[in-house]
Amino acid sequence: MVAVHDVQTHPEHKPEHHRHHCLHLLVQTPRGLWSLQEPADAQRRPVFAWNSKIGLIISDAREVFGFVENDNKYVLLRGQEQLDPERTIASYHLQDGALLILSVQGGNAA
Repeated sequence: MVAVHDVQTHPEHKPEHHRHHCLHLLVQTPRGLWSLQEPADAQRRPVFAWNSKIGLIISDAREVFGFVENDNKYVLLRGQEQLDPERTIASYHLQDGALLILSVQGGNAA
């Protein structure tokens, strides 16, 4: 007889397992830090699925801090490494709580 696994108790379906498919990040911008607590009035928080593209982090950070200048180039950095907007979070092996820097090049976005 083949045992039937209950979806509720199978290790791949436990809530703890799903929690690891997302991570929260810290994003430092010229206008302040974006975190789970800051800015206090933010409509969204930097919690992303592993398969999210880096470009989504950039656009969400721009929205949270009101970066509307389209003549600027926005890049996300991990240390000195510039992250490709088309790659996923998973492809960079980012860890929960990683600090990224939103760099604004050109124009006057400060």
